Amino acid sequence: MNKGIHKIFKFFFFFVIPISFICVFIISYLAIQRLVFYCDRTLKSGEKLSAYARRRRVEILKNKDIKQVSFKSKDGLRLSGFFLKRKNAVANMLVCHGYQSCKEKVADVFDMFDNFNMLTFDFRTHGQSEGKFRTLGCHEYKDVIAAVEYFNAQTKPKNRFEKRLPLVIFGFSMGGASTLRAIKREPNLCDALIVDSAFADLPSVIQHTFTTLSGLPCFPFVYVIERIVNFFAGCDVAKMCPLKSVKKMKQPAFFIHSCQDKIVHPNDSLTMYAQAKNKHTKLWVGPFCEHTLLRKHCYNRYKKKIDKFLRIVLG
Repeated sequence: MNKGIHKIFKFFFFFVIPISFICVFIISYLAIQRLVFYCDRTLKSGEKLSAYARRRRVEILKNKDIKQVSFKSKDGLRLSGFFLKRKNAVANMLVCHGYQSCKEKVADVFDMFDNFNMLTFDFRTHGQSEGKFRTLGCHEYKDVIAAVEYFNAQTKPKNRFEKRLPLVIFGFSMGGASTLRAIKREPNLCDALIVDSAFADLPSVIQHTFTTLSGLPCFPFVYVIERIVNFFAGCDVAKMCPLKSVKKMKQPAFFIHSCQDKIVHPNDSLTMYAQAKNKHTKLWVGPFCEHTLLRKHCYNRYKKKIDKFLRIVLG
C-alpha cells in the first residue's frame, strides 16, 4: 500500500505537476502575445487593420488642412498623429483611440466638431508609432501627456492678449483609461473629458476578457499573465485603476457606454460616474452596440449629447 502511494506521489510530482505547469505557461504566453505584443488584427470585413489604416490615411490626408505629424512620448518613443488647425477655433480636442486600434479609426471625430482644433495619434506599438509592448494604459498615459504638450505648443497664443483655448480630451476605451491615469499624474492636463467605454480597473478587464474568449478559469492563468506582462513591459498591471484617478479628478467628464458592451461592462462607467466630484459630470448609457461604436450606431443622439455637455463646461 505504501509503495502504491509512493508511486502515485512520484507520478504526480514528476509528471502531472510539471506538465500542468508547462501547459499553464504556454497558454498564458500565447495570451500575452495577443495582449502585449504588436498584432495586426483582422477586422470584421476581413481586411487587416494595417491595410485599412493605409487606405483610410490616403483619404484623410486629401484634406489639405490635416497634417501628418510626429512627436516623442515622455519616455522617448516617436508617436505618429494627425493634426488639424482651424481658423476661429473655440477649443482644442485631443482624440485617443482604443486598444488594438489606430488614429485612422477615430479620425471621423474630426468632422463631428467643426469648430475645434483637432489632434489624434497612434499609441505606442499601435499604427505608425514606435514601441515593443502594449500595456493597456500602464505606460500609454505617458503618450497622452506628450500629445497634450505637443498640442499646446502648436496652438499656444501668439501674444499676451490672446486667450489660451480650452482643451478637451476624447478617449475611447484604453484611450479614456489612459487619459484618466494621465490626469492623476498631471491634474491640470485638460479642461474636460469625454470618456467612451473605458474600463475602471485593468485586472478585472483582463480576467473578464480571458475567461470569455478562452472558456478557461481565471486562476492560475490570469495570475501568470499579469506577472509576465509586468516582467516584459516593466509595469504593474494592478496599479492601472482609472477609478482611483476619477476620485481625485476635478475636471468635468462625460461618461458614455453601451448598455450591453461585451468587452467592458457598462458598470465600469457607472462606477466612475458615481465617484466623480465635478457637478457637471454626466453619464449616458446608450443602446446595445459593439464596443466604442455608439457614435456610429446612433450618431445624431451621440453628437447632440456631447454638444450639450461641451456647451455647459466650456461656456
